[in-house]
This record gives sequence, C-alpha cells and structure tokens, in this order.
Amino acid sequence: MHRTLLLRPIATLLLLALLQTGACGEATNLDALQAKAAAGEPEAEFLIGRAYARGDGVGKDDAKALEWYRRSAEHGFAKAQNNLGGLYLEGRGVPKDEAEAAKWYRKAAEQGAAMAQDNLAQLLIRGSGVPKDYKQAADWFRKAAEQGAADAQVKLGELYYFGSEGLPQNHTEAAKWIRKAANRGNAWAQNTLGVIYESGLGMEKDARQAAEWYHKAAEQGQAKGQSNLGKILIGGEGIEQSWSKAYAWLSLSAAQGEVTARKLLESYQAQFTPEVVAEGKQLADEYRDQIRTKRLQTPPSPPSP
Repeated sequence: MHRTLLLRPIATLLLLALLQTGACGEATNLDALQAKAAAGEPEAEFLIGRAYARGDGVGKDDAKALEWYRRSAEHGFAKAQNNLGGLYLEGRGVPKDEAEAAKWYRKAAEQGAAMAQDNLAQLLIRGSGVPKDYKQAADWFRKAAEQGAADAQVKLGELYYFGSEGLPQNHTEAAKWIRKAANRGNAWAQNTLGVIYESGLGMEKDARQAAEWYHKAAEQGQAKGQSNLGKILIGGEGIEQSWSKAYAWLSLSAAQGEVTARKLLESYQAQFTPEVVAEGKQLADEYRDQIRTKRLQTPPSPPSP
C-alpha cells in the first residue's frame, strides 16, 4: 500500500515528462499511458479516453473513449467526469442519457471544474436530466463565472438581465457579469453592455459608452452590435452622426439576417441617397475585410479537456 502511494507521484512526473518532451512516437506514448493506467493512474486513463474521443494518434472510437473516461471518472478525476457526462449527453458510444450526463457533470462540478459547472447549469435551465431550476443554475454559473469562465459570465448576466422563475430580474447584477465577459472579448456581452448603457438599466445611462461597446461587438461581426451601431450613427447619440457609416453597418447586419437592420434600411431610404449608398458600400467592404482579418489573427479557442 505504501509503495503504491509513493509510486503514483513518480508515475505522474514521468507521464508529464513524456507528454512534454514528445520524445516518443504516438504509439509509444499510448503504450506508456496504458502502463500508467494499469497502475491506476487516473490522469493516464483520462488521456487515453481523450485520445480515442478525438482520434488523436489512434482510431476514433467513442466506445473505448467511454470505457477509459469511466475508469478515470470512477477514480475521481474531474476532467474525465465532465467528458463522460458529455458522451452521455450526446449519445456517443452509449445510448443518450441526460440524467446520467447530469450525474457526472455534478460530480465534476462539485470538485470545482468550471466547465462542468457551466454544463450542469445549462441542464438545469433546460430541465434536461434534472428538474428545471433557474436558481440552482445561477448558482453553478456563478461558481464557473468566478473562475473567469466567460461563457458562464455571459449566461449568468443573461439570467439576471431577463429574470426567470425563482430568480428575480436584477439589472445591476446582470451588468456586473456582462461587463466581465465583455472585457474578456465576448461579442454578445459587448453588445448587451451597449444596450445597458443606452437604456440605463443597471448603471447610469451613457450614450458614448453605449456607442463604444456596440462598436467593439460590431468589429467582431456580431450582427446585433452592427445593427445597434448603425442605429445610433443615424441619431448621432454618443457618436458623430454619419449616414454612410450607418448604411455600412446596417447592410452588414442585414446580410446576416438581422431583421431590425433590414427595417432601418427600409425606414431611412430617403436619407440613403445614391451618394450615401455608394460610400456606404465601400465602407462596408472595408469593415468586412477588417472583421475577416481580425478573426484570422484571433487565436483559436483551446480544445476542450
């Protein structure tokens, strides 16, 4: 017993060294992981499961991923518990079972895994595999949000912004969490923060701040942000009035199917003269190129655990 306890930290160090140096080929890595897994190393079991789930160095096999995730999850490894829940939720390698997904998400969430906390909260909102409970969902979103999870910050802010059964509307609390997500670059949050500043719900009304946040969202290609920016460019509140810029942003938004942008374009046809439209189209092309360039320069999100 004592020998096993001493060997496990050593095995973990060897495992990390092997993965970091990349000194061995993929097949050898899998052999090494299986040796560690045979000794009961839960991280190795998890990594084997992830390899099969992704087809990383081995043939993609959801059934084997499920088997290895389960081994690791039963040893208490939170990442495996979360990913096992995902397989049950999606019905990969096993019949779809939302209650089983919720069970494993909860186990990982209770260990502090932010992704699992977010996943469990989403099930609680939908009532999938668990009774619908907005208050409990907000509690789990908050735990993930406090760890810096931008998606959870957005969802928590949204819950407070609109209010729901068992969770009263609270614009001040909504603004707090939406701002955190906006500052992390979330385009939905940036547009919503603009709406909050424009309306004065949850914070002091500020047209200039509204314009700045709409612009940040619009520059990321967010359709509602583009529509809202176009709207305030027409009115000139918090920003210099410009018909050509308004046309450009509204046309980009309408091209993405945003109904409000299309209606604004129709409502102000008289102001959108041929000269304004020509300049607006040229600006729209420039904005579109800038958005495309920005997206190419943005690092891709890291893969899930």
